[in-house]
Amino acid sequence: MMSSNNSVDVLEDGAFAASKNSWNRYYSNSVVQPLLTDLYQITMAYAYWKSGKIDDHAVFDLFFRTNPFHGEFTIFAGLEECLKFMENFHYSETDIEYLKHALPQGIEEEFFEYLGQLTAKDVTLYALKEGSVAFPRVPLIKVAGPLIIAQLLETTLLTLVNYASLMATNAARYRMVAGRHINLLEFGLRRAQGPDGGLSASKYAYIGGFDGTSNVLAGKLFNIPVKGTHAHAYITSFTGTQELKTRVLAHKETGDKRDLLELAIDHRVQLSKLLDISTEESSEGELAAMVSFAIAFPDGFMALVDTYDVKSEKHDTKSTLLGDNGCLLDMSNCDPCCPLIGFDSSQTTMMTTPTALTTDDCLDADTAPADDDDLVAQGHQQTEQTANEPEEREDSGGLPTGGSACYYCSGRMARVNDYCENGNFQQGDDVTNDDDDGASATDLPATTDVDGENANTAEDGLVNNGNGTALSTENGDDGGGEDGEMTPPPMCATCEANARNARGCVIRHLKSVGKCFRSGLLNFCAVALALNDQGYRAVGIRIDSGDLAYLSCLARETFERISEQFKLPWFSKLTIVASNDINEETILSLNEQGHKIDCFGIGTHLVTCQRQPALGCVYKMVEINAQPRIKLSQDVVKVTMPGNKNVFRLYGADGHALIDLLQRVDESPPEVGQKVLCRHPFQESKRAYVIPTHVEPLYDVYWADGRVTQAMPSLEEVRDRVQNSLRTLRQDHKRTLNPTPYKVAVSDNLYNFIHDLWLQNAPIGELS
Repeated sequence: MMSSNNSVDVLEDGAFAASKNSWNRYYSNSVVQPLLTDLYQITMAYAYWKSGKIDDHAVFDLFFRTNPFHGEFTIFAGLEECLKFMENFHYSETDIEYLKHALPQGIEEEFFEYLGQLTAKDVTLYALKEGSVAFPRVPLIKVAGPLIIAQLLETTLLTLVNYASLMATNAARYRMVAGRHINLLEFGLRRAQGPDGGLSASKYAYIGGFDGTSNVLAGKLFNIPVKGTHAHAYITSFTGTQELKTRVLAHKETGDKRDLLELAIDHRVQLSKLLDISTEESSEGELAAMVSFAIAFPDGFMALVDTYDVKSEKHDTKSTLLGDNGCLLDMSNCDPCCPLIGFDSSQTTMMTTPTALTTDDCLDADTAPADDDDLVAQGHQQTEQTANEPEEREDSGGLPTGGSACYYCSGRMARVNDYCENGNFQQGDDVTNDDDDGASATDLPATTDVDGENANTAEDGLVNNGNGTALSTENGDDGGGEDGEMTPPPMCATCEANARNARGCVIRHLKSVGKCFRSGLLNFCAVALALNDQGYRAVGIRIDSGDLAYLSCLARETFERISEQFKLPWFSKLTIVASNDINEETILSLNEQGHKIDCFGIGTHLVTCQRQPALGCVYKMVEINAQPRIKLSQDVVKVTMPGNKNVFRLYGADGHALIDLLQRVDESPPEVGQKVLCRHPFQESKRAYVIPTHVEPLYDVYWADGRVTQAMPSLEEVRDRVQNSLRTLRQDHKRTLNPTPYKVAVSDNLYNFIHDLWLQNAPIGELS
């Protein structure tokens, strides 16, 4: 979590901190009740009852067949809600009356009397720990008990586990691609599938690794930190400074009162000179709104900065950005984050269509190496070409085929040429594919795989750029970062020098962006400095549109420039929050572009799980009256693994999980240091010996004799378990593109048992 000086929590209420978990411990969703089920569960219950199966004992497995989001892991969630459902399982009188009218005519009265007395007291429920990582075919929950009640639990348990696990998994994936030091906020209530979906999304996003929610009710019920700023409506509700009813703010320490608007206007004049932005470009209504909000929340001032597009004297983009020869001015003195080098600038339109640039065109004369030897010495490579050998540009984005090997240099050339030829960029160019389903891997530096060997093959989730350089296609897990964070690509010596001299390009770039951002940034900085005069520190800004990578870099550079000018170190660390329909691929793309964002507000793609809207858990009978049951199918993935089973996770010497092993309940568990034969459940040739250094039994009994048998962890503890459980997986299991499948195996005993039962139940065909 960020410190108070770098927090995005401007409206957090800590009143419930002393009674942590007191609310959610007693909260029970009234919608979750026995009638929250499919009709056929009750009609089957009647048929079971009429057939005399009241005393039959069954075992059901709840599991999924495929990991979501093209990944290779799933986070198990929803267990606590399942146990609350078990505690409250009882058909009320009104339930019985309704069923008498809803069910087909002719059902005996005795059946309804039986239903009215039914509870879950005779059921035993085994489960994985909530928040632990899980894999296909491993039962998340195992239910053992009377056939009728075990059957009646099916639909409700599935609906409680399916979305919860899907949502927690989605949130965990966002956390991995964002990295540990970026705050993630769930903003999805307004886009969720109804109020229950919104509450569940907030809860399980927090479990998966998000830091807070905008959902106030979720904050109260589940003790989740509540976060929020303001909407564009607040900015547009003010048309001018004359509307300000309150302009005075007392100093935080001395109590001296001063007019905050006057202070902000004075600072805006100073900043307009420092940043070379005319005060005519800033909106007076926006300034009034920011002053008003700052007075209301002087210790938590965070503002939207992209509301107004103010009409003002047009800037000559050509003279600002281009030299006489049509090339970008002083490119070598620009920061590698410069939009015209490494990023897109969808807000800028070129006024001419200059010719494409070459490496020589864009190297500033003052910093360009004197000769080829100097060029190579500074980390660049140059292709020798004769007069008879034209440059090949068709496959190189406008670069000579032997162009710069530096990530920033080579990347900027293609973007600059596109800029010059087409006049503008679109958000996401060069970093996402045509299908909008993932980040391109072609701009990342070479990496190694998890074992330290060269990783150049598609099987390892990597692609090759055709020149022998392995390019990582992951979310940063294998790029040297910690816990999935992206490690920035290395710079050549020239780009390092350029980065040190980057401040000079801030003013040019401020003129190149949309006026709405210039207005918002100027007004925010003026109000922030006015607050500083009165002893307060602003929190930061939120950007809700435009090229987020470019604008965040520009905002950070502006903050650093003001910090240096006014001797305010904290100003350079102001929080930058980004929203605007962000998904996992967006964050991966922004990571590649070196964004300066501190916090993402994520809504639609998170809470609706747009990439995969359902996990697909199923609930299958595997045993009845101690007799195993198997479901056969021509589709092998739908064949169930019969019988009552236990599950163990085997770990290797490096501490990572190697394999999950399913055994029959009457088998001896695997032992540390002892060789264990692990077999693929359906492919005879796939088998391996494993000598575990640690064996973890995965099942605990959570419900027996009509009560919860385990102390339930707090939401914070479940949240911590998610991250701890993910750390037990190798990085190649967690990478975004082409992750390595985690192995789930059966013991040799269970393998033979499955196939013997398969042969016994499979029909024998006849040829004639």
